[in-house]
Amino acid sequence: MTLLQAIILGIVQGLTEFLPVSSSGHLVLASYYLGWWEKLPLYVDIATNTGTFLAVLVALRKDVWQALSGFFAGLTSSTARQQEGWRMALLVVLGSIPTAMIGLGLKPIFEELNQPLYVSFALIVTGLVLWFTPKSGLKRNAKALSWLDATIGGIAQGCAVIPGISRSGSTISTMLWRGATSDLAPRFSFLMYLVVSFGVAILGIDEVREEGLQLAPLLGMIIASFVTGYIALLWLFSVLKKGQFKWFAPYLWGVAAITLVKVAIG
Repeated sequence: MTLLQAIILGIVQGLTEFLPVSSSGHLVLASYYLGWWEKLPLYVDIATNTGTFLAVLVALRKDVWQALSGFFAGLTSSTARQQEGWRMALLVVLGSIPTAMIGLGLKPIFEELNQPLYVSFALIVTGLVLWFTPKSGLKRNAKALSWLDATIGGIAQGCAVIPGISRSGSTISTMLWRGATSDLAPRFSFLMYLVVSFGVAILGIDEVREEGLQLAPLLGMIIASFVTGYIALLWLFSVLKKGQFKWFAPYLWGVAAITLVKVAIG
């Protein structure tokens, strides 16, 4: 992999991880249209997700600190267990369990879907989800979310293992349907992403080593995905506040249609 390829893939990941358009699907399509690989190497997902992981840590540092400090304080203090940080941390952990079960259990199957044809159909599904997503829910804070809400959100995130199904789109839409506000839904979604992304990075260390990827492309993907991911993350919060989530759907349908035509004509 060249440094230029690494930077382009990092930019694609950064722009599409947090926007509800499926980063995994866009990485597959980027590789397809540029003629780089028939099947995207797994280490690309691992490296680019490292950059977006860091972007969430920086952009949501107050939420991350609140959840972490609330969790550890709540282990020994009943008073701390009444605070939002403790509640949010438990909800995130609970939501991450079905995600891990789906991801680890069905990952070999979903990896076979890393092809433009399957990605196109998944993008159409993501577009439908976004189009019918409510602008906002009713609940005000993490204390108002139930364990069932978190579990359903985690299942939605697990389904995003399918390339073309947007992780952020699925989880944010699900939480909005469950009544979360346009501010709480993305915060919960991205805190769950931190848990999942960290797990993917740990499990993928050996694969990155086996591929013998040079340091420059590796850093290129991480830095590019971090910078663009941070910008996209801030923009997404603005989009959600304006109730414009559904307008990503026509874009997804357009990309899917163009790709299906290209696949059909060879």
